[in-house]
Amino acid sequence: MGVLMAGGMGGGMMGMMNRAGNSPQTPVVASAAQVTVEIRNFEFTPRELTVSVGARVTWTNHDSAPHTATAKGQWDTGTLDNGDSATLTFDKAGTYGYICTIHPSMKGTLTVR
Repeated sequence: MGVLMAGGMGGGMMGMMNRAGNSPQTPVVASAAQVTVEIRNFEFTPRELTVSVGARVTWTNHDSAPHTATAKGQWDTGTLDNGDSATLTFDKAGTYGYICTIHPSMKGTLTVR
C-alpha cells in the first residue's frame, strides 16, 4: 500500500462542530481505479465505500479543522489540514473500519474486494 501526500493551506479550529454521523448517507460501490472521500462537516463522504483491489483512494479535507483517516494498525493518512489530501493504494482485499484519531466520533468503512 502506497501513500501520496499533497499539501494545502492550514486551517483554524473556528466554527468546529462535532456533527459526525448525523447525515444519512448511501453506501457507495465504486468500480473506478481512483476514488475520492471528502471530509466535510466532520464526516467522511461517502461513509461506506467499496472498491476493487488495486484502487487508489484519496481523502481530501474540506474542513477548517485537521483530520485523519486511520484504520488502527492497518493504515493512516496522517494529519490532513484544510485543503490537504492523502492517497492510499489498496492491494489487499478486506474490510477496514476507520476513524479520525483527532475526532473519534468520525467513522467510515472501506471494503476492498
